[in-house]
Amino acid sequence: MHVSEHILEQCLAHGMESYPEEACGFISGPREQDGLTDVHRMANLMNEYHARDPQMFTRTNRNAYMIDPLAQTRLERHLKKQGQQIKVIYHTHPDVGAYFSEKDQADALWNGEPRYPGVYYLVCGITQGKPDGVILAWFNTDTRSFDIITL
Repeated sequence: MHVSEHILEQCLAHGMESYPEEACGFISGPREQDGLTDVHRMANLMNEYHARDPQMFTRTNRNAYMIDPLAQTRLERHLKKQGQQIKVIYHTHPDVGAYFSEKDQADALWNGEPRYPGVYYLVCGITQGKPDGVILAWFNTDTRSFDIITL
């Protein structure tokens, strides 16, 4: 999966604007072809969930993200009409660097299988409001684990 500088700049800009909280969203591209074309910023709802039930949702926007499933469904329907699909889920890590955390891995799986087969995960580090590395992770069906490259 090639991620262009233009796409990376948009994800990093979202992260810098959201700092010191995590930013999140999707990157889409043509359904039947390679390539990424658009970044779709999504609201991080973790603070709202934490406020409603801090026992169940112990994290906040500072160290986690949650995308509204209804907003995701709407985006997927819109993209489908245009011959596009979500190809990457992105989020930022404020002040801890770019890495695919155990929580990220757990959230990407459902009963040991990819929650979104074929979808990649982009994590952008944002330290003190500035870019601090980018990684791309995807589930390797042969090794049954995530492969990670630094961009």
